[in-house]
Amino acid sequence: MDPTADKLAILELVAAYGDAVNRRDGAAWIGCWAEDAVWCIRDRRIEGSAAILQTWETAMAGYADVHFFSHLGRLSVTEDTASGRVYTQEFLRTADGERRTQIGEYDDLFARRGGSWVFTARSFRIRDTV
Repeated sequence: MDPTADKLAILELVAAYGDAVNRRDGAAWIGCWAEDAVWCIRDRRIEGSAAILQTWETAMAGYADVHFFSHLGRLSVTEDTASGRVYTQEFLRTADGERRTQIGEYDDLFARRGGSWVFTARSFRIRDTV
């Protein structure tokens, strides 16, 4: 295993996730997740890619515009697993026109599955809203 190549692949995964959010591409977005992944967001724990996608699609339907930006803050790779922290900034406009900016962070677990890196767990918390 090449640690530099693994880190680059995980960085590309984080970028692909954000790109899929901005394009509202559910297929590309869920493609970033493992089938048995867990998504903890606010007070909810969602298990499995089908339930994760359904939750995301429902949430996205409430927004007229979503502009999602993220960067990798920390990453530790060990063989076929990794952990990291991703910081986010979202510019949101709800379906009824309300605008807000949300700053957040994910604590993430990654795994190499079938030769590609995917999220196996994401735990999100909001740090600030404006």
